[in-house]
Amino acid sequence: MKKIIFIAAMVILVASVGTAQAAKIAYVNSETILRELPEAQQVKKELEITIKVWQDELERMSKELQDGLDDYQKKQALLDPKAKADKEKSLQDLQQKAREYQYQKFDQREGEAVKLREKKFAPIQERVMKTIEKVAKEDGFNYVFDKLEAATNLLYADSKFDLTYKVIDQLKRGSAAPVPMKSKEVK
Repeated sequence: MKKIIFIAAMVILVASVGTAQAAKIAYVNSETILRELPEAQQVKKELEITIKVWQDELERMSKELQDGLDDYQKKQALLDPKAKADKEKSLQDLQQKAREYQYQKFDQREGEAVKLREKKFAPIQERVMKTIEKVAKEDGFNYVFDKLEAATNLLYADSKFDLTYKVIDQLKRGSAAPVPMKSKEVK
């Protein structure tokens, strides 16, 4: 999806260069910016400490479950059916509790680790974005891309180059259909 957006942005960019002034393009590496920003490093350290506490708790739960399983396997043959069923239920509950804890803390979309990271980095990211926009305007850049190892993202675009609403308007009017070529007149 990001590739499609990037290609569409480049097509619009090339079209705007042909019809208007030459667009100035720049890029930043946000990973380098965050690596060099002291407050970002402080937030990263705070997150690592919190996540380490959660990981330690998860490891404790896993060890408790494993110890319980080992004990159950040793004594299984000696247990009466009711005690056996109770111990199995207890182990299942412990396993379920560990899974829920892992999901609650580390789910990639809804976990506390992701939410905490987003919350703590939001002010830093906002400051970085405002600074990118300020530098871009001062230096006359129309577009600024983020040069990451995995992808490139548009971070700033001068609003006068935004064709979004023109495209939507033409689509709604139905005028996006191909224009027929005029035939050559025969003399």
